[in-house]
Amino acid sequence: MSLSFPVRSNPFRFLLYTEWGLVATCAVANSLMSIVFSRNPNLSIPSFLILLVFGLMGFILPYGKTLYKVFYTIIEFGLILLGAALGYLQLWPLLLIVVVIRSSFLFELSERYLLAGLVFVLFLGLQIQSVSSMSLSLSSLEQGNFWLNQLTHALMFGTGLLFLLHLINTVMRERQIQEQLAILHKQLQQYIVQVEDLAVVRERNHTAHNIHDSLGHALAVMNIQLQTALRYWQVDLEQAYRYIVESKRLGSFAMQEVRRSVNTLRVDVPRERSLQMAIMFLVREFHHSTGILPTTQLSLAFVLPVEVSKTLYLLVQEALTNIYKHAQATAVHIQISAIPEQVYLTIEDNGRGFQSEQQPIGFGLQQMQQRVALLKGHFQIETELGSGCSLTVRLPLSEFPANTPLELAPVPSRTNPTLQKGLV
Repeated sequence: MSLSFPVRSNPFRFLLYTEWGLVATCAVANSLMSIVFSRNPNLSIPSFLILLVFGLMGFILPYGKTLYKVFYTIIEFGLILLGAALGYLQLWPLLLIVVVIRSSFLFELSERYLLAGLVFVLFLGLQIQSVSSMSLSLSSLEQGNFWLNQLTHALMFGTGLLFLLHLINTVMRERQIQEQLAILHKQLQQYIVQVEDLAVVRERNHTAHNIHDSLGHALAVMNIQLQTALRYWQVDLEQAYRYIVESKRLGSFAMQEVRRSVNTLRVDVPRERSLQMAIMFLVREFHHSTGILPTTQLSLAFVLPVEVSKTLYLLVQEALTNIYKHAQATAVHIQISAIPEQVYLTIEDNGRGFQSEQQPIGFGLQQMQQRVALLKGHFQIETELGSGCSLTVRLPLSEFPANTPLELAPVPSRTNPTLQKGLV
């Protein structure tokens, strides 16, 4: 059988200080009563010892088995009854209040109210015992007023107990809610890390799929072309030359795919550059790969939150990739504008378009929709076969901290008449 007595300290320091204040008030009152109304000041020593033990018990609170808690409470009641019965404690109701405070850390809610009721009954019993002898020397009228005053004191004490119990329960409930919120916040942080890891894995799988479909196919065909050129090298130099030229074209295409895949892996907007500079970098890379220089109109009067900037960067990157691989466009226009409440992104091209009702959405567009949905934004595609494509995104900024003014100069706008002719 274990003899250990598990204890803990009071989790609320202000309640512990309140207990000490009540015990100290009781000690001062006993000392004054002993000095003023008694010829023997030694009567204050027993009360001092009782109050000292009672106050030190506030340092340790039992937990675990209910038996420990009940035994602890019985000791408290025993000290109060001993002091009150022998006349050592004058303000013993203050100690009953301390018992109610400590019970909030020992028992459940229903048990606290039960103990508060027991404290009130004990108060009535001790109060009647202490004043019954005083009422005998009073007249009948004075006795009526006297007991009416005692009833008033009892009601005030009971009301004070209920108020105190409700106050402590509210404080403890708020403390539990804060602890639960801290746990949930920590779990949310872990989930965010997991989601980011899954997003990175998915991005890499998508890039690997693109490399396999485009770069792998180009290298395989180039290898066949070179092998065929070697066969014709000794027979037909003109035919071999045509195969070598085609192989060179495939090699250039493979280099563009490698450069595009490497840029796709750069999923973060570089910290040392603004969003405008990052977008312009994507525009230059697109121009270098396709020969098409997209027009841009970037109107940002303040620095966007990191999550929003990263999402816009990835949306533009994925959109340019889709235009490069599927649209067969000759003109592209990118527009970003922001107000304190929202930021808007529009990407238009004059490519061949597609039938959105009949053709299933590709993996790239699905990723774009998911990114926008994570920020509670709006995603819309308008396209017709042979009439180009228009992508519109709206992201809210109300859930992010206040925006910081942007000190960089605005990126100049350029218009492209070819785009305006090709877009619907």
